[in-house]
Amino acid sequence: MKRKLLIGSVVTLLVAALFTLAAFASDAQMYFSSDKNGQNKVTNIQEGDEIWIVVIDNDQNIDCDVRDKMSPDVKIMDFKTGAYIVWDWCAECENPTAYDYLEETGADTGVFVSHRAFQIGTREDYDDPNRGTHIVDLPVDGVVDDFQWGNFIYVGDDWKFDWADEREWLDYGEQLHQFQGPPDLGDLADVPSMLWGYGFDGSPYDYFIGRFENMDTLIGMYQDPNDVTDVAIGQMKIIDTEATISWNQEVYKDANTSATITVVDPD
Repeated sequence: MKRKLLIGSVVTLLVAALFTLAAFASDAQMYFSSDKNGQNKVTNIQEGDEIWIVVIDNDQNIDCDVRDKMSPDVKIMDFKTGAYIVWDWCAECENPTAYDYLEETGADTGVFVSHRAFQIGTREDYDDPNRGTHIVDLPVDGVVDDFQWGNFIYVGDDWKFDWADEREWLDYGEQLHQFQGPPDLGDLADVPSMLWGYGFDGSPYDYFIGRFENMDTLIGMYQDPNDVTDVAIGQMKIIDTEATISWNQEVYKDANTSATITVVDPD
């Protein structure tokens, strides 16, 4: 009888230990939000929208009395165009919050949101009809802050009758280069309109700012700083909205009547 009780006690302890481990080890989750509190989850966005990165990871809820911060490895990428997030993080630095980081929404929530929003694409100049080009980010002094690259193109060798199965990238001299790794951006990134006003030296590292495209899917990845096996993935799609045009009347009295035409184009 004592032996049975002993075995039962051991089993109970093992089960309790398993539940304890399960309580402390949790898989992270990742999604995107349209608000800084991470409450409005979005999976469909339009070019120009801003998003916050949201991660749920109870393993990083270190102090139950304060809003924890962490500097993990975060990536967001459009695999079609090569557009890639500018996530400047430094987990080992003396002051990681001087870089990109995630902060808990409240004490003991386990929900972490990026300290800043990231804009998914923009136009070179909204006010100039000749510079309304779609680009991944609006550079300031040749530097982009939210997204970079986005200038990959899939081509083939015509003389070989190949399909478009080779990924290459465009420099701002409109030269194609085989993809052997990302270009060295430095401060050489230029927008499309600069193609016509600048001379080019043919350098393979002159970088032409790329663009997002409607109907592309962006994939996000987060890795737990303390557990390399805990990787969360989220995704969102850049939707395409059809434009509409309408007149202010169905029938006009004569050719001298004024008409108002309304165009709605969220893109």
